[in-house]
Amino acid sequence: MSFTPVHKVSAYEAIVEQIESAIESGQFLPGDRLPGERKLMADFSVSRATIREALRVLQATGVIESRPGDPRGPVISAFSPRLLEKSLSQISRHGGSSRVELLQFRLFLEGSSAHLAALHHSSEQLAEISDAWTEMRDTVESGELHDYPARVRRYHDGIRTASGNRLLAACGGVISDIMGDLMARRIDEDHDAEALLRRAVTDGAVSLERIRERDASGARAAHAAGIFRFYEGSLSASEQQSLNALV
Repeated sequence: MSFTPVHKVSAYEAIVEQIESAIESGQFLPGDRLPGERKLMADFSVSRATIREALRVLQATGVIESRPGDPRGPVISAFSPRLLEKSLSQISRHGGSSRVELLQFRLFLEGSSAHLAALHHSSEQLAEISDAWTEMRDTVESGELHDYPARVRRYHDGIRTASGNRLLAACGGVISDIMGDLMARRIDEDHDAEALLRRAVTDGAVSLERIRERDASGARAAHAAGIFRFYEGSLSASEQQSLNALV
């Protein structure tokens, strides 16, 4: 692998881009080492400070693992869901995603998670989902509605974990974080929030039962429908139409 010199202006960004491209093309694999700082300085024809800034960016984004002064060079990181979580969070929060786009993605993602959870869950994972649902129910029955978002988050996390798919788990966690405020606002603004959450708990019980029965298609349909019904009363007619195909 040979690198090409870069211009002094934003040089560290060009270095980051070249290294990322080399990784994407397979010229560097997880566990491989980049050259040391001296070699990188010569390859890119830049100063040590520029190389260190580029390596700092690569390390901050999880592309490499680097130790200052290590003459062997930084190590290319293995895939981590954390990298996906960070990128997806940036896209969703700052990319101008609309509410309906977020809900479309969530319906697709959570429905797929329930489908796989029905097929692959272990007895321990099913118990975790069941315990989380019980917490949801008890929270509503106690009237502590402000605790509901955290309880339902545990329930959805349990289903995504039981799916056995790390990508679904990572993406779902990000979307749950982003939609936390939307869920809280939905509860605050509903004229009968207790009835809204009682219905959501009932819908959750249906999803849980479909997963327990290993009814994959039923779990997908029930889980997506429950999420849709939670938000349905706050959606415009056009938003509902955009989501209907996923329910």
